[in-house]
Amino acid sequence: MNGIVCINKPKGMTSFDVIRQIQRKLGVKAGHSGTLDPEASGVLVVAINKATKALQFMEIKDKVYEATLKLGTKTDTGDIWGKILDTKPLTSISEAEVASVLKSMIKKQSQRVPMVSAKKVDGKKLYEYHRQNIEIETQYTDIEIFDIELLDFKADEIKFRAHVSNGTYIRTLCEDIAEKLGTLGTMSSLKRTQVGKFKLSDCIDFEALTLETPCISVKDAIMLDRITDESYATQIMHGKRIKLENVSFDIVLMDGGLYYAVYKREKDDIFRSVRGLW
Repeated sequence: MNGIVCINKPKGMTSFDVIRQIQRKLGVKAGHSGTLDPEASGVLVVAINKATKALQFMEIKDKVYEATLKLGTKTDTGDIWGKILDTKPLTSISEAEVASVLKSMIKKQSQRVPMVSAKKVDGKKLYEYHRQNIEIETQYTDIEIFDIELLDFKADEIKFRAHVSNGTYIRTLCEDIAEKLGTLGTMSSLKRTQVGKFKLSDCIDFEALTLETPCISVKDAIMLDRITDESYATQIMHGKRIKLENVSFDIVLMDGGLYYAVYKREKDDIFRSVRGLW
């Protein structure tokens, strides 16, 4: 069993919990392409056995989420499972105001990294600082919101779908939306419906995963520019450098048929093998 499978992660489990149970149940090596919060559900892209060495080359650039924002409450984690820091009486907000604020979020921006994230500062994850009540300078990351669609609106809840760049924090997006509406807010539900080209419809429940479950091939999963030419098979198999003329990109999947590998520009037209993936 080698390749990529899409798991519909249930609420109440960490991404590592899913990987650990898959490893224990099937006796395979496994890894995932991007963490989902314990109380979030949805698409978790899992690599099995030899495919784990391809995870760093998956080049997943965008994701789609469905989230619910609860208005009037602020927590220390940015979601309803955190400690309540403040509350604010709700004022009348129209659906048109909500739609306008959502539209205003569609852009490239610098986003605050939540203190419960796994982003590392000085070799330590932010959530570790948070657990130890250590204050550090607020961190920011560059992200892009490609689109936001309002799905439902009640007096104290906003449900929306967001298509965002990889690395976007939806809990921070929820807080920013609430602030633009002149109130407080915190994320109350989160479902990831798409990771790159992998959709929720491609997923199975992890309990249903068996050694006979069909896997997506690494070749089909990697979203790098590709050069397909079987005449390079021997060079790829032996990890030899390859001369590629008139190639504009610096990293490429060299597909020689049975043998394929990620190659990176070393100098001028010379590319070196970074990782064999067959």
